[in-house]
Amino acid sequence: MFSPGELSSLFNPRSIALVGVPRGFEPGRVFLQGLLDQGYAGKIFPINPRAGSIDGCRAYPSLMEVPGEIDLAILLLPAARILPALEECGEKGVKTAVIYTSGFAETGDEEGKDREAALLQVARKKGIRLIGPNCMGIYYPKNGLAFYPGMPKVPGKVGMISQSGSLAILLSRLAGPQGIHFSKVVSTGNESDLNSSDFLSHLGEDPETEIIGTYLEGIKDGAGFLQSLQAACRRKPVVVWKAGRTPKGAMAASSHTGSLAGSTMAWEALRKQTGAILARHLEEFMDLLGAFYYLPRKAGRRMAILSGPGGPAVSAADACEEFGLEVAELQEETRKELKRVIPPTGTSVKNPVDLGLASIFQVDLYGRAAQIVGRDPGVDALILQGRGATAELDYQYAGGIMEARRKVEKPFMAISLGGMHLEERSKEALLGAGIPIFPSAERALWAYSRLAGYGER
Repeated sequence: MFSPGELSSLFNPRSIALVGVPRGFEPGRVFLQGLLDQGYAGKIFPINPRAGSIDGCRAYPSLMEVPGEIDLAILLLPAARILPALEECGEKGVKTAVIYTSGFAETGDEEGKDREAALLQVARKKGIRLIGPNCMGIYYPKNGLAFYPGMPKVPGKVGMISQSGSLAILLSRLAGPQGIHFSKVVSTGNESDLNSSDFLSHLGEDPETEIIGTYLEGIKDGAGFLQSLQAACRRKPVVVWKAGRTPKGAMAASSHTGSLAGSTMAWEALRKQTGAILARHLEEFMDLLGAFYYLPRKAGRRMAILSGPGGPAVSAADACEEFGLEVAELQEETRKELKRVIPPTGTSVKNPVDLGLASIFQVDLYGRAAQIVGRDPGVDALILQGRGATAELDYQYAGGIMEARRKVEKPFMAISLGGMHLEERSKEALLGAGIPIFPSAERALWAYSRLAGYGER
């Protein structure tokens, strides 16, 4: 385990050395570019004996020639040179190190395993805590820490642990446009020292983190992980995307991060024991984060579906049944009010409420109908499927939904059908009003059903 002080230098470093950062366009350079792009305010020391400066930062031949203390070292050298670099970190008094380099236990051969064991031995001897090897390290937008350029600068309330470095980058960048922002992201790689259990414990107690998301390929310390997961789940929702569930996936996980995957049945048992929410793939993971980010934790199961197109409304009703939700029975008074608002031809005032083809031009129908349906005491949440025929009508559509949401104060979910994305200002307006956007009602309802289950614990 770790102490709070050990993680303080990791998340709040006053100075960072990038050991082996290249001058050219090579992978290791993205760490320097990420820090500069994110606006990291501390001292940055590129270490490269063949460079006077890199990207405007003075370079040093070695760690020992850097003036002053170094809180965090990021090691970008080839695998054979990492051990001497870690020894030098110890001599310099560095307390935490991120090892980006691969070629250790994840290779599956004895040489790689021995090399990783030697790293840990040196780290313990020198009092250094490690992330990695084979990882990207830390993304912490509040403090300007990033492992890649172009990362969102807005801090949020999701803390994420990823055993895959590439997915840590992908998810961090993919989530921003969907209105999901991160407090902290940790790419842990092979987890030779600090591991997923350690960071689960940290994020579980972190006041900046309200939701935890994890991408896991396997767990080395099962008992420790169970303890950390149970403690975190008592405080906040924890979404677990577990890869390597199948035999072939488990083989891929072993060669990727050297992890032992565990069976699907074992992870299902873990879910029941801890209350974690399981995701099977990227779409489920993002949908769950979106639902927990925007919607209240105490969520009822009686759903109202408002839709312009009729076919997707029927499909949404099927999804409610499939995912353990109810298609709410609208009260007679609600249906009477809807009849006064909705055109009489090609529509329906029963749930699902069919607003008809005219709704793509008469976009005010969505907001007016949502207010009526939202006042029905038998409705817990609303799904709205539709949009305007033009970008301007889309914006009016969003405005009507937002007004209804303010008045009825129930969960709303907007559906952008068929991959036709809402234009940017409409999307930002809806997200700003606390209305998440999903690409289909089926995905929204699946995620909502997990949210409802969480609230019923």
